[in-house]
Amino acid sequence: MKAVNPEKILFIVLLLVTVLLRFPSLSYSDYISDEPGTFFYRGGKKNPEMTISQFILTQRKGPLQLFVGYIPYSVVGDYRNELAQRLPFALFGAAAMVVFYFLIKKLTGNFYVAFVSAFLLGTNGLIVAYSRIAQYQNLNMFFSFASLYFFADLLDRKKNALRSSVLGTAMFGLSFLAHWDAIYILLPILYFLVRFAKRHGLTMKFVVINMFVGGLIVLPFLVPYILTYLHLPANADYAEGIYGLADKFKNRDELKYFLVYNPFLTFWVYAVGTAIALGACRRSGTPSLFLAWFLILIIFFRFFVKYSGLHFYNIFIPTTVLVAYAMYYLTTLRAQLWLRIPSALFFIAILGFLFTQSYLLFVDHKVEYPVEDEKVLFWETDQMVQQDNIRHKTGFTHKRFWNQINNFINDQNSVNSETCGYITNEDKTLAKFYMDADANDTAQCFYAISIKRPLSLAYDHKLSNIKNKSTVKTFENASGEVMVRIYKGYSENQLEGQ
Repeated sequence: MKAVNPEKILFIVLLLVTVLLRFPSLSYSDYISDEPGTFFYRGGKKNPEMTISQFILTQRKGPLQLFVGYIPYSVVGDYRNELAQRLPFALFGAAAMVVFYFLIKKLTGNFYVAFVSAFLLGTNGLIVAYSRIAQYQNLNMFFSFASLYFFADLLDRKKNALRSSVLGTAMFGLSFLAHWDAIYILLPILYFLVRFAKRHGLTMKFVVINMFVGGLIVLPFLVPYILTYLHLPANADYAEGIYGLADKFKNRDELKYFLVYNPFLTFWVYAVGTAIALGACRRSGTPSLFLAWFLILIIFFRFFVKYSGLHFYNIFIPTTVLVAYAMYYLTTLRAQLWLRIPSALFFIAILGFLFTQSYLLFVDHKVEYPVEDEKVLFWETDQMVQQDNIRHKTGFTHKRFWNQINNFINDQNSVNSETCGYITNEDKTLAKFYMDADANDTAQCFYAISIKRPLSLAYDHKLSNIKNKSTVKTFENASGEVMVRIYKGYSENQLEGQ
């Protein structure tokens, strides 16, 4: 009888966890406001005065997500098919976790550390959220991890070093074309190159070929982009609002958003695990690369990024490796077996909880967190209100039938020969993507779309400012609860502040 291979078992567990957190109910939620950014012309009508190249060059992100987003559109012919649009990005997100596992295994030679690192990263709420929407982060992670995987070959061998470096450069170029976040892996790439150069030197052929491949991938976009960027004042303002010396005394939102996506236990697992890895770095065997990578990212985001949005997810990459080393260190101390087993079971329970937490928050939709309070074992999330000013609500379960709302209003305008607009208590960017009608209440008539528990967290879902309104349509969820109520109003009935 063959002995059980623990490495294979752990890898299968990782695959199951990765799939279960990314693919079930992928079509359930409506788009969030950022997802149309992956569609050409944001899914709307083409501006006849703007070519595709002009559209690409005026975006604040790389073009790769537009081309990936166009693949399902070319098949189904409709950007409003949420499942089709999200599926390629979910595949990249899942594949990124697999590549990350093999990357850490290659760098550490330890499949246990590789498994825990990939498990922690793959169950992190923010990473799961990104893997369930159509956005560039999945492309960034996949190509960045692939780039590091190939560059890591430079540590061990001279044979095929040129091929590995060229593949690493190509993957980095593709990651850069997804988003500028690719710069956050430059430190380990530089580390691999310096180590290789010290041992074997860098030939002119090695340098020229890599520069040629990198330039061939990046420069055809980057040069015209920079030239266009310099002539758009809004872009300069955008860049100045993100990068530059940050006010070190200003309260930051990173922890607040971290806890939105990981409300229980995760912070303490990361904090304690990282502290152990840093404090016992020699005894735990933690490679200096991950320590330096973690510390430099912390310093960069704290002092040189004025507003990080959710880009601080890049810090999780080295962090999860540090925590994995801490767990490995604590379970392999020179202690009696009866002491090791409880610690191993304790860490298994932690990993199981982290998976359960992300599954309930992002996959299961019986409760729609964060617009409803979610309970995970003994803990319950705090109620979130509009005053909390949570700008980024990415990847959560939230269905309000926007395709059906649009079809209903289009049908009513057609039947009644009207051009009624609409108003809503939901996020205006989200509504604008789905709706063919104009967002206004100044026309002869308009429809007031009342969303119960909207992502905007607006408390007045009854739209009480509209007088003499009449309900013309409702939409219910699977439990029979009315989640959308559409009223018809006229121009004299306006919402205050509209």
